[in-house]
Amino acid sequence: MFWGPFLTGVILGGATVGLMAVGGVIRQKGTWATTMVAIASFFVVFAIQTGDILEIVVHTGLAAGFVTLAVVGARISSWILAASLLGHGTFDILVGSVLSNPAPNWWGPFCLGIDVMLAIALATMLWRGNTVE
Repeated sequence: MFWGPFLTGVILGGATVGLMAVGGVIRQKGTWATTMVAIASFFVVFAIQTGDILEIVVHTGLAAGFVTLAVVGARISSWILAASLLGHGTFDILVGSVLSNPAPNWWGPFCLGIDVMLAIALATMLWRGNTVE
């Protein structure tokens, strides 16, 4: 139950990067920060679905941490955005071993695939000296 969702995430992550490029927004920090905020919000949605108030509070707090990283990355360095995308993918895989995980079993590998593709794309751009404004 890992490789199918992971590879689907990789494909959709690549498609997202392609759409960012076609849309002309790939070099905008706001695009990457907004993507990070959207990605971080999914666990809150899954927690709301459980109806457990503690679950909602915990996952809202965790999402707020990633939102903070997105804002800091947009204001200070796009490398922070790339690292936070990769960190979020790792979080998705590991969250169930530390906390209650409200997401479906396939979500972690799927989101890891998307996050890794986005992080690699942004880091590659930055490494090559392409500015992200």
